[in-house]
Amino acid sequence: MNPEFDIRRFLLEDEEKLSPFAKKSSESLGRKLPMKRDPFRLEFARDETRILHSPPFRRLKHKTQVFLSPNNDHICTRMEHVLHVSSIAAVIGRCLNLNIDLINAIAKGHDLGHPPFGHAGERVLDHTLQLAGIKSGFKHEVHGLRVVDKLTNYGSGLNLTYEVRDGIITHCGESFERAVVPDRKRSLLEIESIDDRFNYPATLEGCLVRLVDRIAYLGRDLEDAIKADLIRKSDIPPEIVRNLGSENGKIIGTFVNDTIASSLGKDSIEMSEEVFGYMHMLKEFNYERIYRHPEVERKSRKAASIIELLYQELDRILELSERGKNLAFTATITRESSLMSIFFDFIKNTNYDESTPSWRIITDYIAGMTDSFAQRTFMQLFMPDPVI
Repeated sequence: MNPEFDIRRFLLEDEEKLSPFAKKSSESLGRKLPMKRDPFRLEFARDETRILHSPPFRRLKHKTQVFLSPNNDHICTRMEHVLHVSSIAAVIGRCLNLNIDLINAIAKGHDLGHPPFGHAGERVLDHTLQLAGIKSGFKHEVHGLRVVDKLTNYGSGLNLTYEVRDGIITHCGESFERAVVPDRKRSLLEIESIDDRFNYPATLEGCLVRLVDRIAYLGRDLEDAIKADLIRKSDIPPEIVRNLGSENGKIIGTFVNDTIASSLGKDSIEMSEEVFGYMHMLKEFNYERIYRHPEVERKSRKAASIIELLYQELDRILELSERGKNLAFTATITRESSLMSIFFDFIKNTNYDESTPSWRIITDYIAGMTDSFAQRTFMQLFMPDPVI
């Protein structure tokens, strides 16, 4: 008996029981670089593992979700959010008989492109690049594909399947559509040309992650805002409380039940008109009372200033150091700011060449920072050490 053969046959036979709308690993377009077949995991399951063990995934635990660098351990971080998306999407996906391996891989990788300080960091990077004449700006979904393709493992990437890569670049949780329909006609071989947020995922599993992204954060952000004393439960509109609930668990449960009921037997992930209307109402409340809260905006402005100044200073250092080749300059700057040695190692150990523009290198480096690393780098570069 060959256990490798028997286990793989069992896994493939189990996939045959999936919904006709599900993406089976046997139907995958594969990877850009061929890999030796794993005896105990199918392709999408391997992708989830590769993402989980990657440095960009580990750094998510120190990246902002909504509330910047919280001292309260119970406030949601970017890693928690990613795990919530994976958990919720797997529940719905199991009920719809979709490919759980593919769902989990896309969900765990969907926010790897997020910069420090949440959307405040994303907005300032986008603005900075637009001012520099880079029309595509910065979008964390697009950068997420760059992270898994070109930045992880010293520039060699994770070599994920086309379907997982597609789910990462098209997840866009900020778009609020009632139904997400897979774009099965779009060629996955051309996903690297995507530079906007207008593309839908090519798989139903990717569509599910796209919709669940907002399910995962709306109720949790509400819960965290109450913990942070930004709002009180009594502030939540009665219609939302009556139809969705005021607790995160109840809100998620309502969304999950409705999504399952509305999507069964369909080649789309949908919500009912009624529940989607209440979701939109909750979104509007969150934006007005939480995301645009004066305290949140004040901290976001400070975070944006850190990113902006870091970008300008790293641009200056990159030029004066001749991209790390001027050893006298690099020795001086690393003596003053020891963390700059990481920057120079990053330039040297990533697949950059002389044709790589400076903005690309600096954006890659800053977007990979955690909140705390960005703050420490800022302190070393801009705060003077005592002379004696």
